[in-house]
Amino acid sequence: MNYETQYYKNIPLNLVSRKYKNMKAKRFVINHTNQNVWIPNKHLEEDGTIKSTENIDYVFRKSIRQLELAGIIQPIIGIKRRSNVI
Repeated sequence: MNYETQYYKNIPLNLVSRKYKNMKAKRFVINHTNQNVWIPNKHLEEDGTIKSTENIDYVFRKSIRQLELAGIIQPIIGIKRRSNVI
């Protein structure tokens, strides 16, 4: 099952469709790569979409390396301070 892409601060996210019994978070793939991030259910609707008023910057601050490996190299306000120049 392929879910449509959601964006949080210009970061493309796709929900991984798995059955996690009583899990408190859902897994999202970053930028169509094998890098992923777990977002707690309290920030999500039942169908896995991110609530419009939620601030989940802290989730991405813990996974800055995954963002870089997924090709997100531009600075993002509230998450990344600087970009990597290769």
